[in-house]
Amino acid sequence: MTESEHTEEAILGDLINRCGKMRMLSHRVVVTLLLESSKDHACTQALEKLEKDLVEFSQIAAEVTPESSRSTLTQSLKSVLEQVEAVSPSQSDDLVKFQSTAQSIHRRLGATSGATLTNNIEELAKFVTTQLLATLNNIVAGVGRALDAVVAHREMQSGKQNKMIRSSITELEKISRMIMIISVNASIEASRVGEEGRGFSAVAGEIRGLSQAANKVITSLRAEFENS
Repeated sequence: MTESEHTEEAILGDLINRCGKMRMLSHRVVVTLLLESSKDHACTQALEKLEKDLVEFSQIAAEVTPESSRSTLTQSLKSVLEQVEAVSPSQSDDLVKFQSTAQSIHRRLGATSGATLTNNIEELAKFVTTQLLATLNNIVAGVGRALDAVVAHREMQSGKQNKMIRSSITELEKISRMIMIISVNASIEASRVGEEGRGFSAVAGEIRGLSQAANKVITSLRAEFENS
């Protein structure tokens, strides 16, 4: 596995975990909104924590949406996510709906009586526990398909490389055998000629030696390849 392939698989694996975290963040946002709306005055620290949760949700949502300008994924990974349809347009709309609705309630919560927002928060809670939850589960599965696609592509490329290496070794073995046969035939012809063929015989011997040395290297390469 090359460094880039390892990195791509690691990034997608991390993205799966982060998409799973969006489920927790969305539920935590709703719980915080419900708690703070029940108070006469919303807690400043709670609202700040709520803002951080919404920002993190937004960052993950942008990362998993290929067309987002805020995504830091490579073009290669974006293409894979698009090919496996990791996030459909309707699922992307659900992510946007949650963020915009929660942000709107959050802003109003700091300046409006929480009681007036109860219905809005209850509607958001229903959306989060039904439609958004299903969407986030599907997105996790979608990124999982992207990871499977990257792994499958790497294994396919590795299989092609192994086939090429095996074929090259086989061809080298054929060439080595041919050279050996030529050297043997040359030696036989040189012996028939007698004294005049002595020099030719010496050359044939050198060729045979080179063939034997090459064959040892080829045997070593095949053993190393088969055991890798």
